[in-house]
Amino acid sequence: MPRLTGEISAQFEVRGGLTQLVHTYHASPLKIAKTFRYDNETSNDSAQSLEQLGVYMMDCSPGLMSGDHYDINVRLEEGARVFLTNQSFTKVHPALDREGGTQHQHLQVGKDALLEYMPEPIMLYKDANLAAETEVRLAQGATLFFSDILCPGRTQRGELFQYECYVNRMKVWYEEELIFYQCQRIEPAVMTLSAPGSWESETHLGNLYIFSDRLTSTHLEALLVSLEESGEITPSIRVGASLTYKHGLVVTVMGRHAWELQALITKAWQRIRHHLLALTPLLINK
Repeated sequence: MPRLTGEISAQFEVRGGLTQLVHTYHASPLKIAKTFRYDNETSNDSAQSLEQLGVYMMDCSPGLMSGDHYDINVRLEEGARVFLTNQSFTKVHPALDREGGTQHQHLQVGKDALLEYMPEPIMLYKDANLAAETEVRLAQGATLFFSDILCPGRTQRGELFQYECYVNRMKVWYEEELIFYQCQRIEPAVMTLSAPGSWESETHLGNLYIFSDRLTSTHLEALLVSLEESGEITPSIRVGASLTYKHGLVVTVMGRHAWELQALITKAWQRIRHHLLALTPLLINK
């Protein structure tokens, strides 16, 4: 394994009726910048506590350098509710001698817990190489919202698919069963990304993953209808959504600007959050 150059470990529990950060450890340049509390509003008459803890992660460095390895571990105990994000794009610098950066994320969501992890996009500089892996373990009643957005480079500098390689793996377990596995590998130099059926004219790729044992086909149908009726799907954006093998729903978005993808993914997140949990949107300030 590459040498560990940045680490965050955080554990959340419900104490006194509130979600608390009960354990945290960080190794520079990564750290938890601050926490703050949300008071969720519901569209039904539930008397359940809807408080939620917001958490910002911060990278004090210019980004992932050649040979760097980041490790992020987040654990939610029973009933905890957390919104997690970071402060800026994950910037991946050029690889030296083809030794790129790596990032491993392990997310453990306990019984009836809610984790909403919405990080900023990944920016791959010219000659960058990144191998990323996310492992998720869900208990009964747990819910996860997770997004990722990939940028093709610093487009204002003329960097368009000039990175070496991007590998992204994601594994999701429900109890002890592997219910989702995805492996994505992009090597622009050896792939014809502009070919029909591939990226064509699009340059940015985003995904919204939702996992919950409460998901049904009606949630997918309601999401697609609400997005179409709202006018969020425009000719400049391609959108697809489907249920996974079990307990999952994935929304995939392609376009030419990160902000467009972020806006649509946010709308999809808000709508499925309402349909699935009867919760109104979180107001996130950055």
